Amino acid sequence: MSQLQVTLEEAAARAVAGGVPPEDLHPVYRALLERRGAPAPASPGTAPTGATAGPGSPEELALITAQLTARALLVLAVTDHEGTHRLRVALAPQRITLEQSHGAGPALLEHAALEALPERITALLTRAGIAPAVPRQEVGREAEALRLTDEQIASARESLARGAAPEAAFGALEDLPSPLRDALTARGPRLAASLTLHDPRHRALAGPVGWSRLWVRGERGLYRTDATDAPLAPVLPVGDGDVAGSLLAVIEEGVRFAAAATAGPTSGERR
Repeated sequence: MSQLQVTLEEAAARAVAGGVPPEDLHPVYRALLERRGAPAPASPGTAPTGATAGPGSPEELALITAQLTARALLVLAVTDHEGTHRLRVALAPQRITLEQSHGAGPALLEHAALEALPERITALLTRAGIAPAVPRQEVGREAEALRLTDEQIASARESLARGAAPEAAFGALEDLPSPLRDALTARGPRLAASLTLHDPRHRALAGPVGWSRLWVRGERGLYRTDATDAPLAPVLPVGDGDVAGSLLAVIEEGVRFAAAATAGPTSGERR
C-alpha cells in the first residue's frame, strides 16, 4: 500500500470500524470531524452515523490508523490565492505517515521514511515564497517585537465586529509603525505550523499539548507570530531561515515524544 485517497469522514469510519478506540483518535482529527458535523462514534467497531465504509484491507487500515492516531502530529498549511494546501505528518522515529489535501477536497495518505520529510516540507515552503536558507530560529528578540497598543486593539476589534476585512481594519489604524502595518495588512502567502502531542494513555501527558506559529510575507519582509493568550500576539520580523529553524526544532521534539509514547508499557503498567 503506497497511497490512499480518502475523505476524512471515511478514514475515521474505517479506523473505528476496524477497532480503533475513539479516544485514540488524535484531537486535531476529532476537532476536524466535529467541525464537519461528523463526530467520532462512542465505541470501537462502529462507524459514524451515515457512514458505510468498512475497515478495508489490512494495509489500508494500518495506514489510516497510523495517521489518525498519531502521537505527534505536525500540521503545515499554506494559504494563497489558490486556497489552502495542507500537509499533516504523523511523526515517528523511522516510518512516518503523511496526509496531503487542498481546500475541502479528499486527502491523500501515504507512508514515507522520516528522511523524505524535508523534501515534502521544502515543496510547501516554496509555494509560500519561503526561500531556501540556513536554518536559524530567531529567539530572544523581544525588544524588536511589534505590538499594538490597547487603544489600537480596541479599534481593530470594533472594525472587525462591524464586518471589516482584517486588512482594512488594521490598515485604518492611526499611528501604526510602518513595519507593523506591513505585517498586519500583508497579502502574501501565509504559512501556519503546529505540533500537537497526544497521549491517550496519559503516561506522559495529562492532556494534549500544542504549539503553533504563523508566518506571513509582507512588502518589507517576513513576519512571524505565535499563538498566545494575548488578544493580538506580538509580531516579530524574521529571516527566511527562521521557518526551517523552527520546524527542525519541533520535528525533533515530536519524533522524540512519538518514540517515547509508543514504547512498551512501564513495569508499573504491566499486568
